[in-house]
Amino acid sequence: MAMTLNSGIDAVIEEMKARSKSPPSGKPSEDHQLEAVRRFWQSHEVKSFRDAYLLSWSLCIPHRPQGACVLEDQSRLQGVLDGVDVWTTRPSAYRRCYQGLVKSYFTYDAHGDGTSSASRKNWNLLRQYLQDRNRLIKDKGLNPEWVTTAVDNKEIFGEQPCEPFVEALLRGDAGIVDHLCEQLGIGKASWFLRELVLAQVKGAAKLSDAKFQALLPRLLALLAANEVLRDRGMILTLDRYAKVPGTTLHQGLRDHAVSWWGNPWLPSNATRWGGVAPEARAMVADWLKLEFIETFFTKLAEDGLGDPRRMNFWKRYVKAIDHIEFALGSFAENSREEDFVTLRKKMAGLIRYLDASGTNNAFIMTMGNLVAVEFSGLGNALYGYDARRSVPFKTTQILRLAVNGKNSLKQKDKCILWLSHQDGLRNWEKWEHMFEATLKKEFGIEPGTPTPGATAVKRPPPQTSSVVNNGMPGSISAMTFQPYSRARLDKLARTCGLEVDDRTSQGGNLWVRAGESDDAVGNVLTRWGFRNKPGKGWWK
Repeated sequence: MAMTLNSGIDAVIEEMKARSKSPPSGKPSEDHQLEAVRRFWQSHEVKSFRDAYLLSWSLCIPHRPQGACVLEDQSRLQGVLDGVDVWTTRPSAYRRCYQGLVKSYFTYDAHGDGTSSASRKNWNLLRQYLQDRNRLIKDKGLNPEWVTTAVDNKEIFGEQPCEPFVEALLRGDAGIVDHLCEQLGIGKASWFLRELVLAQVKGAAKLSDAKFQALLPRLLALLAANEVLRDRGMILTLDRYAKVPGTTLHQGLRDHAVSWWGNPWLPSNATRWGGVAPEARAMVADWLKLEFIETFFTKLAEDGLGDPRRMNFWKRYVKAIDHIEFALGSFAENSREEDFVTLRKKMAGLIRYLDASGTNNAFIMTMGNLVAVEFSGLGNALYGYDARRSVPFKTTQILRLAVNGKNSLKQKDKCILWLSHQDGLRNWEKWEHMFEATLKKEFGIEPGTPTPGATAVKRPPPQTSSVVNNGMPGSISAMTFQPYSRARLDKLARTCGLEVDDRTSQGGNLWVRAGESDDAVGNVLTRWGFRNKPGKGWWK
């Protein structure tokens, strides 16, 4: 009897193939997982394949509310792995357990704040297990697609799990990562996706200057969306950008850094900026000063954009300016216009109150031993005071404009400089030439160079440890550039009188009891990988 052709069988075969290659099916119910964990927590026994299967998916589930999970208990973790190992000779069964272990591996946040060193060690044990047994999940028959994905991407169970994907991601190709996550069930909250961000920053930092600069907008967008890695990523980005020859202003880099960490030269922000290389920090400080100079003379001064001479003159002295303060009159202080609201936010920590009506404002610059005051009104002269003697006003109190008045910025009888913005004075063709010559002669201040060492009382306190200031060894700042070791930590503790609380033997963290206000110590600890917990100290 002749057989009739039936094309329907081909569709069935294709459907079976597609089903075999589909992403992993849903994990067991949490009720079943929790039941298995509690049973195992008491018995320490993996009695059946069902136990092995359920426990593989359940390593991150606490055995009781606020209790530990299997991954945080080394003996129990090893017990589960040994129980799963019984099934290695049956790939079709074993890989179902392996699949659950993979899910647990990507779920547990071993890199998170507060994760103990013991738990991290257990997680590394699981990672090594997955790498060593990777080949055992594939048999000679038809394998699910997730198995092929896991075997072909064995590096995800290594010490650099993100490295293989960096090049593609920097090209903007996220396809391979999307496929990996789909096949292996990697959730959006996984540490893997978070660490991929930092891996891209590290990868971009190794590229040429031009390629790195081209990637900056992408890197900043990645960091802006990832608060956990933001600080570490920004440190790498700033330090790398500072090494670009002839570094020019990058507005996005400046705005993101200042928005996240605040003004780089204010002592109150020293801890936040502590991990950044000095040259990178100075770079951002100069950028911010440039913006403030432009802001004052375009938004807060009468000459505005109509006559940019004052603005252009002081922009040349950015590197010479140690500190800036703004004395705002009633309009700039209280205006709800969007421009002024934004300005005040950027000037946080630098705004002083000026008891003056209308649009009167003042710009106070500290340059070495000189405290110079420019006013918003073009007809006002520059007032300069010698900080080695005394500055006749306090910016912490209400400032005024009456000549020789109480706490006035205009003290004619006490200023050392009184320079008018008028051409043709004292045989000088332009006032800029007169200003430049006077600044150089009287204070050694020149365009484009830092001011000579000085003891200006108006300058913010030096950002060094009080221990050093009190005559203790001055090697603390040098430790910032030395790699971490326990011996160096103990030396720092002895030098600064710090308490070291080592809880690692009990599965806890290493703590250093130091306050946020101790800037030099904070800089060193940040570089060494410690993180600050307000009110408690530094830990890693």
